[in-house]
Formats: sequence, structure tokens, C-alpha cells
Amino acid sequence: MHLTGRLTIAAAAATLAGPLLSMPPSHAAAVPDVTCFSGNRTATQDGYHLSANLCDGQGLTVLIRFGSAAGTYRCRTAFVWNGFLGADGCRQQ
Repeated sequence: MHLTGRLTIAAAAATLAGPLLSMPPSHAAAVPDVTCFSGNRTATQDGYHLSANLCDGQGLTVLIRFGSAAGTYRCRTAFVWNGFLGADGCRQQ
């Protein structure tokens, strides 16, 4: 994909995510360490494996805003690299 295509996708994602990021957090919800735009989860023996993209932050509490894995998770391990998340041993909160 050419640079202009990537920039167009990034701009569209930022436009869609902007209003969601400006919403005040719920008082009952924990503040996530990592926030991702979208992602998927796979059931494993020790919880879920999460794969997500357009992620920012570092830590073990993960918020996925859209996709089949939308929700907040507490994970045993989580690694963010270049905007992508890989996390294991996750439990939905």
C-alpha cells in the first residue's frame, strides 16, 4: 500500500476515534493502560489471546473499542509494538 493510502486510513481512523476519546470515562471502570481501536480474541487454556491494532500505551489493562473483542481486559502479558498489540492470559473485566 502506498504512503497516501496509509495516511488516508490513519486519518479516517483518527476521525472515527476522536469523538470516542473525548467521552468521559465511567467512574466504575478502571483506566486502561493500553487503548486499541479494534481487535480480536482467541480462547486459550489460560484466558484469551488478544490481537489488536492502532494501539497506544504500555501495561496489562487493555481496552479494545471496536471489533469482536471489544471490551476491557486484564492480561498476564501484553506487548505493544508499532501500534499492534499481542496479549496472553487475558480475562474480560
